[in-house]
Amino acid sequence: MSVFQRGDGRWCAKVKDETHRPHRWVQRTFKTRQEAEQYEDEWKADSREASRLTVAEAVTLYLKHVPHGPVTEAKYIWMVCGAKESQVKAKQKIGYAECIADKYVDALTRRDLEMVRDCARDGGASNASINMWTAKLNAAFRWCASEEYIPRNPWDTFRQLKATHGSRQGTLEQLQAMFPHLPAWLQWAAKTAMALCLRPGLVELFRLKWSAFDFTHGAVTVFMGKVGRAKTVFPIAEYMAEARERFRLDGENKGLYVCRGSRGQTVYGYHHSWRKAAQKAGVEPFPMYGLRHIAASAMIAAGADIAAVAANLGHSSPQITLQAYAHALPSAQKAASRALGAAWCGKELPEPAKSGS
Repeated sequence: MSVFQRGDGRWCAKVKDETHRPHRWVQRTFKTRQEAEQYEDEWKADSREASRLTVAEAVTLYLKHVPHGPVTEAKYIWMVCGAKESQVKAKQKIGYAECIADKYVDALTRRDLEMVRDCARDGGASNASINMWTAKLNAAFRWCASEEYIPRNPWDTFRQLKATHGSRQGTLEQLQAMFPHLPAWLQWAAKTAMALCLRPGLVELFRLKWSAFDFTHGAVTVFMGKVGRAKTVFPIAEYMAEARERFRLDGENKGLYVCRGSRGQTVYGYHHSWRKAAQKAGVEPFPMYGLRHIAASAMIAAGADIAAVAANLGHSSPQITLQAYAHALPSAQKAASRALGAAWCGKELPEPAKSGS
């Protein structure tokens, strides 16, 4: 955009019309410089207004560019648009974020967040459910910010509500009992979730492509939709060797998904197969998300550096890892004490005797 004076003495304002594709330049002339500058300022204001995204537009963009399963898409649409009386119960007709659907994302405040929470409470949602719904909005906002559709996520600094969750941990023993009963495609998905410390959803695990693998350096780079950034993991050699062979069988097609269904199809749901395996194994079922916790606990218990574990998990700070996995620290502390004793005495110390022996 620019203002300049022509040879005939008139002032010209030249602006770019970004509403057309390809962009085109619009030029108007005025008697005075003041009129030309006023026109330019008004055009800039209109352009900024036209480029701002409402909550509904941000969610639509997110769903368009980031693949989701049909159930998840339906949840997003209901959240910002509500639903027809014939589709859901009357008390669930109004979407939790429908009250802010027409507001600009860059203008959202804490008050808007509380409006969404209050609407969810009126619908009978628990704190855990409210956190889940607001996390979905946050994921859309973070993606829009990462793609520079909006300057920043306005809700990034707000904490979630305190909520009690059911057990999401699981144990290595439960996984070992379940593993033989998992279908082959889900066994590979479980291995991948463990090796890369992934969240087993439709963004991280089941949308992971071969293009994320660097077999030369033994590294995998994963985009984490929950926090809107990427992490790089260096898995064990055995996993990378199996991944390399599967990549070869896929014709070295980097666009294919790493974890697919029994017939090579895109995975949209795995919960039924997961629960069925737990039932066959006779163990208490735990969410597949527990694989991430099992991997983290095993690394910490083995004495791995907390900063390295945090990097594998994709945590922004080792402090977050310490708070989440304090239960795994005692065994690691014992291992560290034995190492200190060995250094002090100049020799390896014997393992501590088990209780009752």
